[in-house]
Amino acid sequence: MENKSKSIQQVKLKSLGWRPFFNKQVNDSEWGEFTPVRVVAEHRNAVIVHDGFNEHRIKLDHQLTNTLHQRKPTTGDWLLVDLNSEQIWRALNPENMMTRISAGVSTGQKIQEQAIAANIDILFIVTSANNEFSESRLERYLALAKKTAVRPVIVVTKSDLVEDAQSYRKRALAITDAPTVLVNAKEKDSVRELRRWLNIGNTIAVLGSSGVGKSTIVNTLAGTNLQETGIVRTTDNHGRHTTTSRSIHLLKDGPMILDTPGIRELTLAHSKEVLSEMFADIEALFLLCRFSNCTHELEPDCAIRDALAKKVLDKRRFNNYQKLCAEHSFYTEAINGSDKNKYDSKIKKTTRGKQQK
Repeated sequence: MENKSKSIQQVKLKSLGWRPFFNKQVNDSEWGEFTPVRVVAEHRNAVIVHDGFNEHRIKLDHQLTNTLHQRKPTTGDWLLVDLNSEQIWRALNPENMMTRISAGVSTGQKIQEQAIAANIDILFIVTSANNEFSESRLERYLALAKKTAVRPVIVVTKSDLVEDAQSYRKRALAITDAPTVLVNAKEKDSVRELRRWLNIGNTIAVLGSSGVGKSTIVNTLAGTNLQETGIVRTTDNHGRHTTTSRSIHLLKDGPMILDTPGIRELTLAHSKEVLSEMFADIEALFLLCRFSNCTHELEPDCAIRDALAKKVLDKRRFNNYQKLCAEHSFYTEAINGSDKNKYDSKIKKTTRGKQQK
């Protein structure tokens, strides 16, 4: 009977993204005492978890130090809990963890990586067909997807409001081979193409700036108003933060979709390997410079300057590569304990005039 109950529970958990990777982390005795649950929402001192049957609210007071090694559970995490006492036994190792540099790093606070979500399968990178669209910003989100080992899908909203929506798709495809979909987020038929990634057990994170239509996409895919939506200012096409916390919604046909607050500026502690892969064309040019330590500014026979002059290399793309590499160097060292003020001043100097546009 116990094995039958365990099997039924695992079937229910499968719809929440439970897979062999997590199952291998739970021993037989733990199956008898604790329940695997997935974090579907975060609050200041509590998390909302789902056991495949029902949602439960678990308070975090005094539970972090011993059970979670001082890391607060993030949306998407799997925990083992005693539902009777509402106590967390331990957190399972995540298959992946999506992170960013914590906001407000210029306020004197310690620089650290902040979890966005855990155990994500697909990343919908949402932008819009107006002046919010930015290749440099897309490259940041694509770097995040690659670093996290998550498959990216670029979703361009408000395609119904412009005459040449395909031009925005072409701009995206000029920097990536990731699937790129044009949608009117309010129309069910328009977002139908996105459903090919909504498989049972898949968790899709929706990221993008405020006002691009993330919550509208979630609501349209769900067929109901799961998230509040807001009005976008006509002056700059920006919106206010209608989604204020990360939460996972289990859709009727099986998949889960995670909506997040709008991110005005996505700063990452990039993996250098990720940047080298994303900008392999630029790094290949470095090998053609006369000097191995070429700064690409005044040296003769510089392949980078030559490529820029011939417009073989896009100046925006090269500037963004430089900025991302600078952030990788500065923030990685700062997170590892170097002097924050030193890196604040350096990053401002290095990236002056190269803001996310």
